[in-house]
Amino acid sequence: MANFKTHINTAIIGSGLASAALLSTNHIGFNHAIWLWFLGTIGGLLPDIDSDNSTSLDTIFGILTLSTVLISVRFISHAIFQEPRFIELIATAITVYGMMRLIVRPLFEHITVHRGSCHSILFLVLSGLITTQLTLRLSGTDTQQVHFIAWLSGGFIFMGGMIHLLLDEICSVDLQNVTIKRSFGTAIKLADFSNKGITLLMIMAVSVLIYISPATEYTLKTLSNWTAFTL
Repeated sequence: MANFKTHINTAIIGSGLASAALLSTNHIGFNHAIWLWFLGTIGGLLPDIDSDNSTSLDTIFGILTLSTVLISVRFISHAIFQEPRFIELIATAITVYGMMRLIVRPLFEHITVHRGSCHSILFLVLSGLITTQLTLRLSGTDTQQVHFIAWLSGGFIFMGGMIHLLLDEICSVDLQNVTIKRSFGTAIKLADFSNKGITLLMIMAVSVLIYISPATEYTLKTLSNWTAFTL
């Protein structure tokens, strides 16, 4: 099993190269390249979110909590208070922060086990689709270019997660003694069928997200055009 430093460095390099390639073909701009690089790095830590008290869990939940607080202040407070005062904004932020720290995280830690559902391709697909939807909804517009960036956002989360799983499997092989460790085969799997309830819920969520996902024609057409790519 690879450690935190290996996971984050490999995710940074892998997602950085991928975003740079898209930037060199003029498929995306510089700001979007940085955004995708960031998402790919986060994806590289995502599978270890099921490891209690890990650095990856602290990092992911820290970013998730901050994002949730900012989104809540931006949307929920305005929807409820119309023209929110300072005290109402602070109250919203504190309430959401407290819920994430005291309810959501402990509940998540309770229902997950390390190298369980989160170490599966199904979980990465779900995470990618959720990211696609969030990117689309938060953009405030509905254009082909927005669809393109939304799909890339989800794709980079998935890519970073796959890098993580592959690293864990590679590190399960002791190349010096040419032996296979007991952890081999537990890092990457299609789904965690030992936890049928969670797996069924994830399959249902993926099905719904695929159904409401934006069109893919423009994204696939754009990604197939690499005529402008230069080293």
